[in-house]
Amino acid sequence: MTAEDRDLRARLVRLARHAPTSGGGDTLQRALAVNRSRRLRAARWVAAAVAVVVLGTAGTLARPEAAPAVQAAQPTPAGPPPPEVYEQPPRGSLADDPGFLAGVAALRWSPPASGSGFSRSFDGDSRRVVYAADVPGGHRWAVVMARNGSSWVVNWFAGPRGARPAEMTEAYGPTGWSRSLPLALMDVSAATGPLVVLADPGVGVEYSATLDRAPDGSLVRDFVELPEVDGVRSGLVRTPVSYGPDTAPELVQVRNGVRTPLGITLTTGTPLWAPTAYPDDPPDPSDIAECLTANGFTVQAAPPSAGVYYEDPRTGDLSSEEQAERDRAGQDCFLGTGQD
Repeated sequence: MTAEDRDLRARLVRLARHAPTSGGGDTLQRALAVNRSRRLRAARWVAAAVAVVVLGTAGTLARPEAAPAVQAAQPTPAGPPPPEVYEQPPRGSLADDPGFLAGVAALRWSPPASGSGFSRSFDGDSRRVVYAADVPGGHRWAVVMARNGSSWVVNWFAGPRGARPAEMTEAYGPTGWSRSLPLALMDVSAATGPLVVLADPGVGVEYSATLDRAPDGSLVRDFVELPEVDGVRSGLVRTPVSYGPDTAPELVQVRNGVRTPLGITLTTGTPLWAPTAYPDDPPDPSDIAECLTANGFTVQAAPPSAGVYYEDPRTGDLSSEEQAERDRAGQDCFLGTGQD
């Protein structure tokens, strides 16, 4: 997986650099295309910030490929050995419902997307449900694993609590599986959302949504331990507000007293702070520059065709909320809503 840039402000700078400012709606279309391509490539916390506008849509637009009619058996010895989670019994509150598992295993998968890094179709005969449950917040989730050439991939399906297999849809789309770290899933469409981590048995998981400003002015993080529920670590947690290098949420694996950061989390849903409405006509670059300057940013000289370059000259460590406020100020300038 390709590591993405570190915060929402950097995303806006990048989109401004690469999206032409002439041609009316071309800027908007180019920005959305950049978001869409990154959604297909990345699976990191920061990728969630880039992709929130298009998550959950690509799977329904792509033509799916056929799937087996039953829960798949173990793979043949040929090829790479499967991850340990694949060979373990399914986990989750629905793990003892063979009919539901078989139905989910038979769900169609979107084919490998351009730029996803997968060069061949997924092995339908190897598909197997490794997790299925009703999770907090009124959701039903299922994770299916399959072989893809010399690697293994997972597909995350979601629906409302009590949904039948036919009512489940791809929440993220097929993505690679890391043998060294657990798989984490989160819904970010509300202020709080379910977080599920498929960790090894006996491994602890702690989560911190934000870096906060303490009464004495220092910056602190509070971690909550996710309880084990039906074989996985899960809970209803506060969702992220910022994706800066220091202000992004943190997820930590605790194994034998050793704390290891987990950098890969798949997300679904559009955060409350993410824009969902874009102007039909992007703001004029001069208006964007004026807005950025009024909000304390430094605008740098650039050719008109290159977009708008800007920096934040303010220094000092920020809390997640403070970083989010700066991000929103810059973002609003590009949306044309940053000043009267």
